[in-house]
Amino acid sequence: MADEASRYFAQMELAVESDLPPVAVDRLQIRQVLINLIRNGLEAMEFVARSRVLRMSVGRSDDAVRFAISDCGIGPEFPDKIFEPFFTTKFQGMGMGLAICRTITDAHGGRLVVKQNEPHGTTFELALPFEGSSLPK
Repeated sequence: MADEASRYFAQMELAVESDLPPVAVDRLQIRQVLINLIRNGLEAMEFVARSRVLRMSVGRSDDAVRFAISDCGIGPEFPDKIFEPFFTTKFQGMGMGLAICRTITDAHGGRLVVKQNEPHGTTFELALPFEGSSLPK
């Protein structure tokens, strides 16, 4: 994803806690979710004049490993709709990426939520339960 970040003139920062417990996931599916979230964050910053930094973190949160991907773009106009199939804010988008991400996350017993940053930007948080545990719905 570093090459893609450079095409958007963006920097990526990553912070990972040590000694995280294992999570039982389909690596290819979760990789696809993370790639989609990172790509969306980069695209969200494409037309902002300020410094473009995509911040990513991985850490422990209650009974889950939490991935947070935060951009400094303009933020979603309709955050309550972005996980709906066929809803898109992109000129050439199909509106399926985040819907598929949510479906994959749900199938893994996890949670995927979006939060608006202040003063601008968006954070997607993906929580996946520790191996052998489950998250409250």
